[in-house]
Amino acid sequence: MSGGFARPRTVEEAVEALADEDALPIAGGVAVALLTNLGLVSGRRLVALGGIPGLRGVVRGADGATLELGAATPHARLAEDRTLIDELPVAAGMFGHIGNVRVRNWGTVGGNLALAEPAQDPPVLLSALGAEVVIERSGGSRQLPVAELGDGPMSTVLEPGELITRVVVPVLAADERSAYLKFLPVTADDYATVSAAVRLRVDGAGDDAVITQARIVCGAVGPVPVDCTVAAELLVGRAIGDEERYAGVADAVATAVSPKSDHRGDAGYKREMAGVMVRRAVDRALASGTVSGGAR
Repeated sequence: MSGGFARPRTVEEAVEALADEDALPIAGGVAVALLTNLGLVSGRRLVALGGIPGLRGVVRGADGATLELGAATPHARLAEDRTLIDELPVAAGMFGHIGNVRVRNWGTVGGNLALAEPAQDPPVLLSALGAEVVIERSGGSRQLPVAELGDGPMSTVLEPGELITRVVVPVLAADERSAYLKFLPVTADDYATVSAAVRLRVDGAGDDAVITQARIVCGAVGPVPVDCTVAAELLVGRAIGDEERYAGVADAVATAVSPKSDHRGDAGYKREMAGVMVRRAVDRALASGTVSGGAR
């Protein structure tokens, strides 16, 4: 079947409609419009998600340690959500800096993740935070780390008949810090040239405090967000007042990433900037003592 339009009223109806390999889910329509303009999709049967209750908003997880974001929630609504601002301001700040006002008002978190564009903001930060997507399908559901959702540029591991319904994000513990930064040398609504997200656990106070856990994820420098595990391991055990705390980190980041040259910069420039942005993100997280939002 090709072409047409479906308006399911339940997740089950949506999953059934999406079992058709020609079907394409649509919420805000930003990802669908982009794919259409690129000539990557045409003549597809659209499955509208707007009439399905429960796919929008932010709720606390039953365990009290997570927040659940409805997949059809627009970025602008997430940026202004009081629960998200209070519990995960780094995420609220990131959503408030995506693209331009039109994209933020129409684009949704689920659509953004399903698009799997490697220069987008949510996959990078949500991967660093250890977020997972809840995927509904016929006969049940499965939960998958955001970091494992994309398997290439604009490609995911989602199968026909599967639908992202929620994004489950762990809240930060009292001893954790996080930050997300992106480098935008031209305009604020452009894709990032390089982006970096960090999540740190810190033991102690002042300059003697020690980083005990770290995760670093870079965006726009590979086919999917890059988990810089070696660079993160180098930070562990170092005091935040140690002038040598970044020794080897930039080199480890440069080894992990695999950027391509384009109009935003050549590969060597992006490789170097990835290390710079990681250092700035770590500094931002440590200096603030709290989480912080995306910025130029």
